[in-house]
Amino acid sequence: MKRQTVMIVDDTPANIEILSESLGDDYELFFATSGLDALELIRADKPDLILLDIMMPGMDGFDLCRILKGDPSTRDIPVIFVTAMIEEEQEIKGLELGAIDYLTKPISPHIVRARVKNHLELKRYRDLLETLASAADRAKKEFLRSVSHELRTPLTPIIGMTDLVLNQEEDDNKRKYLGMVQKSAARLLGIVEDLIETSRLEGEGGAPENATFHLQSFMDTVTMEARAMADGKGLTFNVHIEPALPEVIVTDQGMLHKVLTMLLGNAVKFTPAGAVGLEVRQQEIAGEQMLQFSISDTGVGIDQADLDRIFSDFTQSDGSITRSYPGLGLGLTLARRMTELLDGSIWAENAPGGGSVFQLQIPLVLPEADGVLSTPN
Repeated sequence: MKRQTVMIVDDTPANIEILSESLGDDYELFFATSGLDALELIRADKPDLILLDIMMPGMDGFDLCRILKGDPSTRDIPVIFVTAMIEEEQEIKGLELGAIDYLTKPISPHIVRARVKNHLELKRYRDLLETLASAADRAKKEFLRSVSHELRTPLTPIIGMTDLVLNQEEDDNKRKYLGMVQKSAARLLGIVEDLIETSRLEGEGGAPENATFHLQSFMDTVTMEARAMADGKGLTFNVHIEPALPEVIVTDQGMLHKVLTMLLGNAVKFTPAGAVGLEVRQQEIAGEQMLQFSISDTGVGIDQADLDRIFSDFTQSDGSITRSYPGLGLGLTLARRMTELLDGSIWAENAPGGGSVFQLQIPLVLPEADGVLSTPN
């Protein structure tokens, strides 16, 4: 097994010698006599643990620890401060910066060996758990991908054959039962499609395919589909599209369509009665022109504590087994991931009079005659 590495950072060579002798030949040791030198060495070849003196000229131990813990590539390296100071205020400061322990001078070789050994063992177990968790996550995603594709294969002909029999069947009772089969199969197929899309975005990255298209024609399609869903539940569907919007924009039309369809579908799904609304407008955010879509409803609303959580995997605002609205809760997760790929943002709010409002913003990018993309002033 490869020996674990320990870096000793101290501006006094005698202290480095004492610490080195305390650790013996059990570890591969690296040395630095200043914070700046240590930072360069750590970033080049990350050690498993750092023994760090506090009182050093220039960049002291606290400063170095603060930099290391602020860098994602080094924040997980355990840091043990070595100091002659024992004031409680200094000890608290070091622990708040992210250090895991203190060694006090004069140095005891037995204590040095014991504490370094214990913390490196903890790090090894933590690294092992992270590796196992990553492997389990990969296995889960691969399982979902494989199972989803296997489920979709028989579902498509089931729906098709059911539709064929429905068109030929005259008995009302049989048509009723076949209709229930068809709706259930279609719902299951939708869940499978969500799982497949989730796996695709996580596995392939799902890079957007930006292209030029006519915004009004696109919105006509989106509103027509949403109106059909709303009419099916007897809901009012209100649309307001700002008249001054550009005629042509550039983004991934397919992704944007999927996100809007998911949000509008959810609005209809969670609204037993009342209305669903869609508003589209141009808005300047921090000097950048954005295209903003607001999807509102008069439905069941969202608990304040769930406003952020609902965008996580397999989550619905009502997480109980007996919830009234079926589904895996993947729709909003997919909407969030696609929005991020479009360099946009998405969030949920509670409507003042009840129900909820989902806000979607994406950069408003226009095509230019020479093919170069631009953002409006």
